[in-house]
Amino acid sequence: MPWVTIQWYKGRDYETKKKVMKLVTEAVCEGSGCPPEAVSIVFKDVDKRDWGRAGVPVSEL
Repeated sequence: MPWVTIQWYKGRDYETKKKVMKLVTEAVCEGSGCPPEAVSIVFKDVDKRDWGRAGVPVSEL
């Protein structure tokens, strides 16, 4: 039962998330041989102020 967590910046709309869910599910099923019903996906929307790169918040890059 694969579990996939996608962390990305806030702001993606519902339709984008649905598209990504479909594509990721297809890829996981192709790679692992599991049925789509076995794949779970969760999105973690992170504010750019809460994500750091190179020692600073991404919101400042």
